[in-house]
Amino acid sequence: MRHTIFIFALLSILGHAGLTAIADEPTRFSVFAGTGKSAPPAVVYSPGQPSGGLRSINLGTPFGIEVRGTKIWFTTIDDQCIYQGSTEDEALVRVAGSGTIGFSGDQGSATDAAFDWPHEVRSDSVGNLYVADTRNNAIRRIDATSGIITTIAGGTAEGFAGDGQSGDVVQFRQPHSVALEGDDALLVADTINHRLRRIDLKTLIVETVAGNRQAKMPTDGADAKESSLFGPRSLAVDETSIWVALREGNSIWRIDRRDHTIHHIAGTGKKGYDGDGGSPKLATFNGPKGLSIDGRSRLLVADTENHSVRRIDLVNDKIETVVGGSAADATFPLKRPHGICAVGADGFLVADSEHHRVIWAQ
Repeated sequence: MRHTIFIFALLSILGHAGLTAIADEPTRFSVFAGTGKSAPPAVVYSPGQPSGGLRSINLGTPFGIEVRGTKIWFTTIDDQCIYQGSTEDEALVRVAGSGTIGFSGDQGSATDAAFDWPHEVRSDSVGNLYVADTRNNAIRRIDATSGIITTIAGGTAEGFAGDGQSGDVVQFRQPHSVALEGDDALLVADTINHRLRRIDLKTLIVETVAGNRQAKMPTDGADAKESSLFGPRSLAVDETSIWVALREGNSIWRIDRRDHTIHHIAGTGKKGYDGDGGSPKLATFNGPKGLSIDGRSRLLVADTENHSVRRIDLVNDKIETVVGGSAADATFPLKRPHGICAVGADGFLVADSEHHRVIWAQ
């Protein structure tokens, strides 16, 4: 019922952009937010004040997208901010970021804080936000009630340190993605360290759960902690699995949460753009940088350098392009999409990053 209300609320504020058919499923594509122009880095919307409409705001290279209930969050790179929208109206409100590049603001209001490429944002069940502050090598938390921001791990010079420890003893190298395991733990794609790490949200202790720091492809079926990961860039989690997109490895992998083994899902590892209509394992990608699982347990991939979103149907062993790329003429052209978030059975929002907008597919 909640997804039905969500979809109708979204459709009520979206402009018509045409109807097309991908894989025999009718899909409507629209611009959800953004004018197609980037905001000057120093221009941000006042906290608590509406922007004037989702499609009238200049989104300065949107990257991460999160949806929970009727709330939607975007991170933007040009102005180093995080915005919150709602399906109940067209306002977009700045909830974090002062509009300047830096690393400051802890223990104060998130709207006064400085970030350096807030790549991805995730919300827990009560609305606390977790941010991969990529070039600050930090993971930051914004309290849902007070709006206070804190750094929960990292934030020092880039490196690799701190397993079994917490706070600024921990070092990351450009963490790009975060994903919640319930409200108790946060997974971090420690991209340049070629590792997947976990933060216990009660103790804030950090541990490595996958990757041995070697920049090479994993071995199918191997123990995840002992296996290599080649540029883990994006994460998604469901009840049984952790899904990992390898940017440099141009492939998608699954970590079994029960026995901690890693399994090949899609991509040959070679850079390219082919394989649609066939087995995902035989397809090629070019820098995949966003993952999400839809309501039919299909995996959505932002295939960034192919300017497309691709969908992996694991049951039918099939991959297809659903927007951009080879489907651009029938849907929307994309330019280096990054964040993606599924909504309901078939819908999703994707950050069309270098077109400075968010596209809605339903």
